[in-house]
Amino acid sequence: MTVRDAVSERGRRHSSLRLVILLAGAWPVGSATAAELPIEAVTLSSGGLAEVQRRASLEGDGTLYLEVPLEQVNDVLKSLMVRDPAGRLQGLSLDGLATLEETYRRLPFGPEDLGSIARLADSLQGVKVRVSSGGQRLEGLLLGVAEHGVEESGRAVQTLSLLDEEGGVATLRLGDDARLEVLDPALRERLAEAAEVSGRARTDEMRRIAIDLDGEGERDVSLTYVVAAPVWKSTYRLLLEADNEAHLQAWSVIENASGSDWSDVALTLSSGAPVTLTQRLLERYWPARTEVPVTADSIAPVRPDEGAMEALYGAKAESMMAYGDAAVSRSAAAPSAPASRPEVVESATAATWRLPTSVDLAAGRTLSLPYIDAVVPARRVSLYQPERGERHPVAAVRLENTTDAWLPPGLVTVYDAGVGHVGDVNLPGIPAGESRLASFAADRKVRIAASSHPEERLERMVIVDGALRITHQSRRVTRYAVENDAREAREVLIEHPRRSGWEFASEALMESTPRHHRLALALAPGESGEVMARETRVRRQSMALANAGVAQLIEWRDAADGETSVQLERVLERRRALDAVEQELEDVEERLARAVERQARIRDNLAAVGSDNALGQRYLGDLEAAEEKIASLEAQRETLEAERETRRETLAETLRELS
Repeated sequence: MTVRDAVSERGRRHSSLRLVILLAGAWPVGSATAAELPIEAVTLSSGGLAEVQRRASLEGDGTLYLEVPLEQVNDVLKSLMVRDPAGRLQGLSLDGLATLEETYRRLPFGPEDLGSIARLADSLQGVKVRVSSGGQRLEGLLLGVAEHGVEESGRAVQTLSLLDEEGGVATLRLGDDARLEVLDPALRERLAEAAEVSGRARTDEMRRIAIDLDGEGERDVSLTYVVAAPVWKSTYRLLLEADNEAHLQAWSVIENASGSDWSDVALTLSSGAPVTLTQRLLERYWPARTEVPVTADSIAPVRPDEGAMEALYGAKAESMMAYGDAAVSRSAAAPSAPASRPEVVESATAATWRLPTSVDLAAGRTLSLPYIDAVVPARRVSLYQPERGERHPVAAVRLENTTDAWLPPGLVTVYDAGVGHVGDVNLPGIPAGESRLASFAADRKVRIAASSHPEERLERMVIVDGALRITHQSRRVTRYAVENDAREAREVLIEHPRRSGWEFASEALMESTPRHHRLALALAPGESGEVMARETRVRRQSMALANAGVAQLIEWRDAADGETSVQLERVLERRRALDAVEQELEDVEERLARAVERQARIRDNLAAVGSDNALGQRYLGDLEAAEEKIASLEAQRETLEAERETRRETLAETLRELS
């Protein structure tokens, strides 16, 4: 490969993780080349990670080189593991994000000066140089570059000044053919280094990681790291067969986004969803420090005294095809078995499928491979879900996972052994040993009508501790009338919604889920049937009888029976007697208020006309009569207030006796 080819390949694959392509003589003895570090194994996680393993042969001390895109450097620094059976790891090194900054920090010029001889020369004041332009040539210490006007073309006229060996100042107009040569060997070397670093910073988004190892003899060294990768997907083919069985075949969809070709790679698929964290390890973080002023023979100003301070079921794809009707004119044959079966291992957090044969997959290509092939129990049912608001159920199959591991979620294409394709399913994950319902089509040959009848009644009333305890019972009876118009038998499964706080009962209850009760009904061809669901809820409330009014007590008495009704009648009598006294007292209070108001009016009139005339004498008589009436009413009020207290105590005593 030529240098140009290497650069072209490098630019084409700059965004992917890969090992450095070495040129002849570019690496020291004992270093491992890219050809010696192939990808040996890859484990793809459904959590979007790839665990990559590479291997190299190394003799004695040496260095392994890994070239990594900037977006994956942090992951490699976080996860890289080196296994050297007969060596010791010295460490690894790579260019940081501030390589360009660090390089120019020690130089008198910046990266922007490299694009112009005039700007570079102006930054090299005091440096010995040799300059030529327009057939003239000067040598000496640079003094600077100045601009003098503008040419007709609009270009600035730039003149370089330098101090020659005789001590004279010479000038040279810089033209298009200007050439600047730095005569200081050390500065010339640093200038070349700066140009190289600038070039890498502009065109290369990669970082080369050097891994230094000390060891003895010839040995194999492996590198393992974890980086982000596309999520691998699962798709299923489900062939429904007779005798409540189905042929289930799972395929994996895999993408090679590593940037390197996979050749003879051991591939493992993992269903795990690990916690994935990242950290910007390549960036520099500078802690904040308190700046202390330099006092230098002086004292800092004294701070003014400020005084003391007091001290957190998947979507179903349906078709308009009736359950069991022909979708195509041909029948579906069993799928071909995979050439080899993966080794399945289920851990506490994931299931893994290790493919028994190696994989070849070029970078950027996609591969689909079968990794599960099994016959599983599959019982056909017609599933009715009332909340869908439709009269017809959906054709479904109860899949039982009898394989060795968890079945990942994925789309399922369902075939019928007798007709062909019948629908699709978005299948959730199924743990080993469990079952799930998978709905794939509408069953237009089964009709279901649901009707519901709510009831509310008073269950019980008792008096305890001066309170009436009332028990209400709510009942709801739902009937599902089912008609099977098909020429085949149907097993109908009705998902009745669960209601919080309600007790459920049905002779057809088969099982319950967190959100539904499943009711089963088997119907012969052309047969009809009915399923009933009963729900009850008991509510209890306690009402203080001392605070109940006459109307409320009458309602409770009429609703109660037996001894409770008799007891409520006694309370009602006491309440009526108390209410009668309170009504009389209220009437007296109103009459007394009117009498006091009339008395005040008479006093005002008497004060206006005086008492030494006939009208005044009449007002005096009225005033005396008003005072007598007020006294009488106040006496009645006192009597009624005493009677009220007596009747209150009688009511309280009655309530205590009933308790």
